[in-house]
Amino acid sequence: MTEDDDTIDVEAVPSEHAAKETHEREAGKSVLPFARVQKIIKADKDLPMVARDAAFLISMATEEFIKRLAQASQKVAEREKRSTVQQRDVATVTRRADEFFFLDEIISGPQPATAKRKPRALQEEQSVLEEPTLLDRFMKKAEVVTDEDGLMYATQ
Repeated sequence: MTEDDDTIDVEAVPSEHAAKETHEREAGKSVLPFARVQKIIKADKDLPMVARDAAFLISMATEEFIKRLAQASQKVAEREKRSTVQQRDVATVTRRADEFFFLDEIISGPQPATAKRKPRALQEEQSVLEEPTLLDRFMKKAEVVTDEDGLMYATQ
C-alpha cells in the first residue's frame, strides 16, 4: 500500500511469505480437490461440458486467486501489528486493491459487534412495554370509565 494514494500494490506483497508455505504442490496437480472443482463447474447450467484440462486450469487460477487475496490480507494484518487475518483485513483489501474490487459488495466492511443477550425476563418486560399486543392493533384507543353502579364504559 502506498502512502500517497491509499491503494494496495498486490504485486509487492508475496515475496516475504513465499518461504513460509507449507503446502507444496506436485507438478501438474492442484492443491484443490479436482472432483470438487468439477462439481462446482457442473453446477453452472450454462456450461454443458468442460474439458479436463479446462477444469485443471480453473483450479490453478482459483488457487492463485486465493493465494493473492490471502497474502494481501496478511499484509494488512501485519501493518496493524496482528498475526491473525480478520474479516476486516479482507474487506480492506477488496476496497483498496483494483484486482479484488469486484468483491467489495460481497465482502462488506466490519460487522457491528452484537449486543450481549439480555435475560429473558428483561426481554419480555421490554417487549410488553414497547410493542402493542395483537388485540391493541385492532382496538381503537379509548378511555375506560366506571359509573356509579360499577359498570364500565369505553369513551372515544
